Amino acid sequence: MRIALALASVGMTALLAEFAVRAVMPAGRLLSPTAIEVFAERAARESTMISADDELGHAPVLGGPWYDERGALRTSPRIDGEGAETQFVFLGDSVTRRGSLVNPLAAMWDGGKATFWNAGVESWNPVQEVAGWFRSQRAIAPQRVVLTLHNNDLTESTVACLRDGKLTLCNPGSFVPIDPVAYRRSILYELFVHFRHADRLRPEHYTFREREVERALQRLRDDVARGGAELSIVLLPIFAKSNAWQEHERRARERELAMLASLRIPFVDLQPVCDEITSAGLPVRVVETDPYHPDDACGAMLAYAAADLVLGPPTMRVVAESLVVALGDTQRIAIDASMAHRGLDVALVPCGNDALPQRELDAKAIASAVRFRLDDEGRANATLAIPEGMQHGDLCWHRAVVLDASGAIVARSRPVPMRIAASLR
Repeated sequence: MRIALALASVGMTALLAEFAVRAVMPAGRLLSPTAIEVFAERAARESTMISADDELGHAPVLGGPWYDERGALRTSPRIDGEGAETQFVFLGDSVTRRGSLVNPLAAMWDGGKATFWNAGVESWNPVQEVAGWFRSQRAIAPQRVVLTLHNNDLTESTVACLRDGKLTLCNPGSFVPIDPVAYRRSILYELFVHFRHADRLRPEHYTFREREVERALQRLRDDVARGGAELSIVLLPIFAKSNAWQEHERRARERELAMLASLRIPFVDLQPVCDEITSAGLPVRVVETDPYHPDDACGAMLAYAAADLVLGPPTMRVVAESLVVALGDTQRIAIDASMAHRGLDVALVPCGNDALPQRELDAKAIASAVRFRLDDEGRANATLAIPEGMQHGDLCWHRAVVLDASGAIVARSRPVPMRIAASLR
């Protein structure tokens, strides 16, 4: 009888506490039950992609339908060509995994046979990426290694994944299981979950792994150099106008720039290109509320800006005065095909309206393209009109090709993007 009364008392106390907490803090104030259910569905759906990992928090499932045994996506681009194969390894988080830069860079490659091993993993930071390199991609023995450094990479991101078949909030060294049903029904259980879990993306935690990231990058730099390969870093911005950045985002960028300068790792800063796009009132995000992921058009333009560092200098250089062009305006470009091609004709060939440039050029388009004559130094200045039918937000590509007297192509540039804006602000 006493046990029953005690249990009833405990139950009544819990019920009163539940009502009291709900009165001051409605359910879902911390993280909505609907979001938890979405996490559960996604974790189940992606159980063959990522799983809990005792060291790294979460890691790709190797040898499954998504990643091969080397930790590279099975959809990694492969380019046919002549000669020895060039091996690229791309390390990074979800921007890398989704191919936002990797796929356009592969489409710009003109150096023969190549494989662009995409080892991007959702929500990883450089500490996890470098650990993954030593576990898996190091065995590829690539000639070039490219790490994408994001603004939120000095912290860690929580991933909901399955651990022993149960939904779990996974962080390195911290695993918090969640029962979605209990989470929906009880605010006390919701509080219990959040007392055990810290959101490391909050401003106060945003750079808390800075030293570990620096040590990881140094370790990667030294190991890649010992293997005779080249390491470069692509520094991503927050996808918003610079004046809309929050203070902790600006602080993270400053620390990353200082870190890269100290480590002396070659890098390209992509914020200027993002500023050019946003200043023209063009979208940059795949989801409006998500500042971390670019849409396809933005990703392709960022890839173009990174191409010289990642792919190496082009044999024929085309420099556009602006990558964003207003409707009714023209894109002014400078062509340098070298003195080896002086006096020959150069044609500007449209490459289509798409996020990815076409690798092959249409013979009819080449024949009908506007031609210019290269001067005695193999250079020319040209203007390119906006193709008919283009609208605000569209992205098109063009390429300069050098033609000999018979009309055969003897040199070609990388594809150059042109993003269309209603007006330039």
